[in-house]
Amino acid sequence: MGNLFTIFVSPEITFQRLKSSKLAWLTCMIVLIVLSCLVVYLQMPIIEQTVLDSLKSNPQISSDAYDSVLAGSRITSYVMAVLSIVMLLFVGGLLFMLLNLIVRGEAKYMQLVTVAAFSALPGMINGILTGILLKIANAQTLTDVSISLGAFIQDKGSLLYKMLSVINPFSIWTLILYIIGASVMMNRPKKQVAVWIVITWLIFSFGSLLLV
Repeated sequence: MGNLFTIFVSPEITFQRLKSSKLAWLTCMIVLIVLSCLVVYLQMPIIEQTVLDSLKSNPQISSDAYDSVLAGSRITSYVMAVLSIVMLLFVGGLLFMLLNLIVRGEAKYMQLVTVAAFSALPGMINGILTGILLKIANAQTLTDVSISLGAFIQDKGSLLYKMLSVINPFSIWTLILYIIGASVMMNRPKKQVAVWIVITWLIFSFGSLLLV
């Protein structure tokens, strides 16, 4: 459990310890799932209001069905929170494994899953802080509060807002952990893996905005 805390202050030493651990990824995944569900809990009032507004705008849906639809949306939100964490870890591990082949690294798949798991912790902190700020600000939508450069953009539906929302201290923090963790597990120089990781991060982060 101590690795969950030392990853924030001494990531390289922590990843060196994690290199020989077989179950650290599982402990971290459980923590991530709990934190992810906490984020959903903090966002739930806004999620429910968004669903309710959508139901009210559709005259074909009876008001008697509102409660059941809202209940379904709650369950779906929590299920998706769990599945997204699992996918993040194991798909992330596969992407790291591809990089491991490219740079001829020495990492094993589960070591790279461990990197994906521990590197996701800053993102969870971002989600929790944003959820708390949403409650404090009595926000009406999930975009009312943002801990990113997008906070300076008025038009929350613009492409510029979406692009700047990607850039926040926690996403950069995650990126740095990716580089350090991959370097340790693959036993390759940070500069060598950083180039590939940054390029891939830019493609996934900004390329996905073109599909929205």
